Amino acid sequence: MPLDDDLTARMAEPDFWPVYFFDDQALEEYEEARESEETEEETFRAEFLLDHGLGLKLELELGMEYVDLAVLSPELAEAETVGWDDTAHFHPHVMPWSELDLLCRAAALQDPSLRHPGPMLALLLRFAFLAERDDLDEVTPLADAAFTAVRPAAADGGPTLPAPGTAGAREETRDWFDLRDLRGTGIEWTTRADGHRAVVQHDRDGMPLYSLRDPESDDFPFAAWSKLLARAAELLNAVRTDPVLHTAEVQAALDRCARADGHQHLAPLAAALSEAGFGHAALLRAVSEPVARVEAAWAVETLAELPQGKLIAAWFGASSLAGSSSWRLALTLPAAGRPWRFAQEIAAELSAALQEADLGWAETSGSTSVQGEHGGYVHHADHLHVLIRDDLPGAVRLISRLLHAHQAAETAVLTHGEKPYERIPLTATSA
Repeated sequence: MPLDDDLTARMAEPDFWPVYFFDDQALEEYEEARESEETEEETFRAEFLLDHGLGLKLELELGMEYVDLAVLSPELAEAETVGWDDTAHFHPHVMPWSELDLLCRAAALQDPSLRHPGPMLALLLRFAFLAERDDLDEVTPLADAAFTAVRPAAADGGPTLPAPGTAGAREETRDWFDLRDLRGTGIEWTTRADGHRAVVQHDRDGMPLYSLRDPESDDFPFAAWSKLLARAAELLNAVRTDPVLHTAEVQAALDRCARADGHQHLAPLAAALSEAGFGHAALLRAVSEPVARVEAAWAVETLAELPQGKLIAAWFGASSLAGSSSWRLALTLPAAGRPWRFAQEIAAELSAALQEADLGWAETSGSTSVQGEHGGYVHHADHLHVLIRDDLPGAVRLISRLLHAHQAAETAVLTHGEKPYERIPLTATSA
């Protein structure tokens, strides 16, 4: 079992996913509850295995804002970290979307209890990023379905409906897109002298790449990672050697399912596979009883030898995130004359207002101190990270109104979080 009973049960509780995603308010509430109840720190591990000792290992400590991903291989004495995510010195850019999708498909083939899309994709998505060749039409349906599987409805207080203007996109999918879209930032894949694939970034003006997978890196287990990907591809290709798939009845059924309306012909395909004695339980179930339509789509892609993701795009059409834009802003609030928690309260109120308007979110990102006249250090300023979606002028007006309401606009400094870090006016006319 890749997910033990403790982690499976914990993922079903209301606070797990907000804490796992480092939500400020959820983390604060979690820590307060843990201290009041005097409970121990919660540590979880999950292994997602292929075969021959190859797989991935995820480790997390809830509330500690640290998640580690490692690769497992028989050539390694122990699991070796390929990336980690935290709020300080993170290196989460492990793989492009296409590699994560490949690994999830292969793991689902090996373990019938592990559905794709499902917990593996939802947990590991933070370690994947969008590169130039990744197509949102292929990505969005799988990401949405994964989060729906692990966080289905209002029972856990999680997102229930797509945000206005983004029909079909869950909030978790949009959050990941905002943080991991590296298209147009100078990402280039290159092959090292040893034949392993590495990634570099030439344009550092956009969202920066934080990855151990640099061509000159001695910290990334390139050989083990390449072997893992190769084995995943072999497992998917091996399915296609089954003679059952080449019978006339199954071929005809696959041809119908491979069209844009193919999801309407899944029942005949499932019947043809069963009658022909197709023995791969995970794929047969994916076609006959999919956890979501997109599970059937990747199963048909596998059975019909279609390019990864192409049928998904054909079945679901244009991604609801196509054409979306986002901006990262930095908001500095001088601390002089303000209550100690002023910035935290502003961040919470601003984030709630931005989310309600479907314009983004805000969170605290640190503070600075200066040396006082008597030698000690004095709290000087607090810093907020603000992410804006689609409507920058509208979001700036909202930020201005809130800061003016708290008599903070005259001293606050709002700038773009990326080069050239231009300052954005917080004028009274915006209030």
